[in-house]
Amino acid sequence: MNFQSGILDKTRLMSNVLMLVLVAGNIFFSVQYTQSIKDQAAQANSVIDKDATRIQVARFLKYFIDTVLNTQGTIAFDDRVKLENDIRQIHDSSLTTQWTEFVNSKDSKIAQTNAVKLMSMLTNKML
Repeated sequence: MNFQSGILDKTRLMSNVLMLVLVAGNIFFSVQYTQSIKDQAAQANSVIDKDATRIQVARFLKYFIDTVLNTQGTIAFDDRVKLENDIRQIHDSSLTTQWTEFVNSKDSKIAQTNAVKLMSMLTNKML
């Protein structure tokens, strides 16, 4: 009896160790799978955010061209407020800084130069 009891104890021990290894493997692969799903979701959100930014920039650029470049004389206050709000909603400090430089231009030549810089930055942001 002792001999069989020892074999059963070893067999039970081996099956318990094997079961523990399998459970640990399942936990490990479950964590890896969950992390992979999170990474894919983060990448998808990043792409969505970039696309949303591109759309905002394109809309601002179109409105800027239609309102500022195609207007002779002064720009209506409502249009200036809309442009200001739209550029700030893009959340890009370099664009906001360039917008401020454009708005604070002393004369039309400097304004034209700053407008070109702003449009260049906007198109680069869309790419």
